[in-house]
Amino acid sequence: MKTIRFNDPAVFERLEDKAIDGVLDYSDFPPAEYKYFSKLSKVGYNNRVKGWAVEICEQKQKELRADYARDKEEAQRVFNLLKQDNDRRIKYNAEITMIYKADDIYGILDSALAALEAVMDEPGLKARIEKKLEKMYEVMENDR
Repeated sequence: MKTIRFNDPAVFERLEDKAIDGVLDYSDFPPAEYKYFSKLSKVGYNNRVKGWAVEICEQKQKELRADYARDKEEAQRVFNLLKQDNDRRIKYNAEITMIYKADDIYGILDSALAALEAVMDEPGLKARIEKKLEKMYEVMENDR
């Protein structure tokens, strides 16, 4: 499949013209672009076949562009969330591997806390728990 630079205004405008003329094959486009160009080609059809006024078609095209921009923003938001989730999983899995490789209880605890911090996506959790454990250890030492 050929890569299309939808972010290039000149390319996008040519695609719009083809969609309006009814000659654009958008079947392999990403979802947001497919939706936009599909609806835009219907506007062009309504202009050519049903006699819609150019002003109405231009207004519809503006509305479709606004919808397209919202769809692209939503797709980017979802992509970013999925990327963050994937990054957390990678970090978590690396820490689990470190648990298996650790040769003492402190190495296991360190990696387990880092894994928990990654899973919960709570920066600083490991440090807070370590601080609490240190205080508990001091109390235990003082009680001896």
